[in-house]
Amino acid sequence: MSAEQQGNGPDGLRKDAPPPGSGATEADPGPVTPSWIRELDMALTVHPQVLLTGNVRDQYLLPDDHAAGSSATLAPYSLGGVIESLCAARGYGALAFLDQVHERITLLRLSATVDQMPAVLREFAEQDEKWRRGRDGRGADGGDDEDEPEMLDRLRDAMVGVVHHPGPPIGLVVPYSGRLGSPQAPVAGEAARLFAAAEELGHTARPVQGASAVTPYNTVFWVVERQEELPREFAVGSRAVRVISVPQPPHDQRLAVARHVVGGLSRYQAATGGPALTGAETAAAAKALADSSHGMGSSEVMAIGRMALDRNLPVQRLDEAARLYRIGVLDNPWATAELRERIAAGEEFLNGKVIGQPYAVRRTLEIFMRSAAGLNGAQASSSPSRPRGTLFLSGPTGVGKTELAKGVAEMILGKDARPIRFDMSEFAEEHARDRLIGAPPGFVGHDAGGELTNAVRANPMSVLLFDEIDKANPRLFDLFLQILEDGRLTDGRGATVYFTECVLIFTSNLGVAASVEDELPKGGAGAGEADGAAGTTDGVAGAVADGAGSSGATGTAPRTGRRRLSRHDDPTIVRRSLREAFDIFFNDTIKRPELRNRFGDNFIPMDFMQEKWVPQILDKAIASVAGRVLEAHGAELTLADDAWEVLRVEANRRLDHGGRGVLTAVESALVNPLAGEVFRTPPRRGERLRVVAIEGDGDGEGYRLEVER
Repeated sequence: MSAEQQGNGPDGLRKDAPPPGSGATEADPGPVTPSWIRELDMALTVHPQVLLTGNVRDQYLLPDDHAAGSSATLAPYSLGGVIESLCAARGYGALAFLDQVHERITLLRLSATVDQMPAVLREFAEQDEKWRRGRDGRGADGGDDEDEPEMLDRLRDAMVGVVHHPGPPIGLVVPYSGRLGSPQAPVAGEAARLFAAAEELGHTARPVQGASAVTPYNTVFWVVERQEELPREFAVGSRAVRVISVPQPPHDQRLAVARHVVGGLSRYQAATGGPALTGAETAAAAKALADSSHGMGSSEVMAIGRMALDRNLPVQRLDEAARLYRIGVLDNPWATAELRERIAAGEEFLNGKVIGQPYAVRRTLEIFMRSAAGLNGAQASSSPSRPRGTLFLSGPTGVGKTELAKGVAEMILGKDARPIRFDMSEFAEEHARDRLIGAPPGFVGHDAGGELTNAVRANPMSVLLFDEIDKANPRLFDLFLQILEDGRLTDGRGATVYFTECVLIFTSNLGVAASVEDELPKGGAGAGEADGAAGTTDGVAGAVADGAGSSGATGTAPRTGRRRLSRHDDPTIVRRSLREAFDIFFNDTIKRPELRNRFGDNFIPMDFMQEKWVPQILDKAIASVAGRVLEAHGAELTLADDAWEVLRVEANRRLDHGGRGVLTAVESALVNPLAGEVFRTPPRRGERLRVVAIEGDGDGEGYRLEVER
């Protein structure tokens, strides 16, 4: 008798596998039998065929009533084990399994004798035994038979023999049913005959006759992960086919698995000289593991326990192990002392990278201190898998939004690291979503994947920069909602990509062109005259206060108008206006207040550039120019005070363009004329170039340098 016939079937099946029960006790409530298992048990008596889809490759932790000791002992079952236990409890005589690896059909007897089997299954059992005897040598007893029928023919014959069998009832399990034909084109030949026979047998099948009032059918079990993988000819809509979706385990089932894992690890830890855990500590560790394994299957939770055992991780760090298991990183970079030191020194570092934004730098560091302390998303216990950090930077052009993102990437990931940048103005079309996550099956480029999902899959710990997010197509915000809430995305190929170790930075200049209310001078001058030096005002955009413009006005009431934000405004007013524009955009413009709520307090306004920061930016830009001259020509470049002062005046004149205006001034007044000088008379290595004067034509164009060499 073969191993399967004696009770050791494929996929770890056991002949004595117990029927799943609740296994609950007063001390340990245990897991409630999943609803899909109860539905499957019911379907055996009312449907001749069952289609199982969804989480069908998982393991299911269920009570093992045959285990020694407590009746509430849990054991992992495959889907085949669940089917076996239910069929055994219903009095099935045998189960036949399609083995696509060895292209054969195996038989697992539950209660029937050999003479109670259909003739076709007895034949398959004999062929299986012959194959087993000769699989090592492929001799006369086990050699290939040229006349042996094709696999689909064998499956069709088995299905006909099983369905027409008078009793005892028999089940036929067909795993990987989607591999029997193409889901994108009509099937032909033997596959077409197979599905036509399956549909007809589903309508003509009758329950097995027996002594009891309610007897099951001879059941065909089809198993596939995604229903869309099935060929078009499969009769999904047939009343004879019961479609049962196997969901991902909810929290209570993951908690039961976590208790199982934590119990085993804590016993091993105590047996190998480690500290013994109290009941409260064990319960806390199990809950933390269940919380952090949101979206995982039971087999993955058990795999986390094996990884922790292999890496000698204590039970108290299982939640961290779950987070790292998702992305395949064995060490948590956020818990390293090196990163904590860089964040602790981050204020000086980031202020050196982004000049003139101390408020934004301070707010940014608060967020990353929270992540390094392990408290990111602590207020939302239901969503433990959010990204490590999220920033929404809003402010005028040229104030350092992109530079701050670059500084964050270098602080978190190390020197020379750069954020992965997506210019969202390129994603304004409706189909832009496919560029980020990949085209759905059947469309051009389906196999290529998406730009965003591919980037994160290749670099699980990344800084992602979404520049000018307000210019993106509104459909894309659904993706960001899922990332910010669950920390994951499913790409066009159906694979899950995790963002749990990523930092997401969004930039925008929303609200910079907003108008603010301002009091007008008594003489009637408009707001534009009051702030003409800024060069960024629109004048009076609104009416004056009630009565102020009427012929009978006394002039005693203050008059108000509206003007655009400028660098002369108080920073508090600027930040409030930017925040109002942020709220209006999400609440009214794209009507996604739930996304605004996901950003929470991570909205960081950036101030207009002020004149007091110009010398620092100017010195940094000049040092960069001098470094380039030294690198390219081996010469030393310096500036006299008078030349430096000319650059400062020109930079102040262009300050409405932020720090970028300062850099433009250096380019116009220093780099361009210096390039002409160096081109005409290249410096010798070791030569000193001193710019003693910078002269212009008065309108900021046509600068000339006086250089001492």
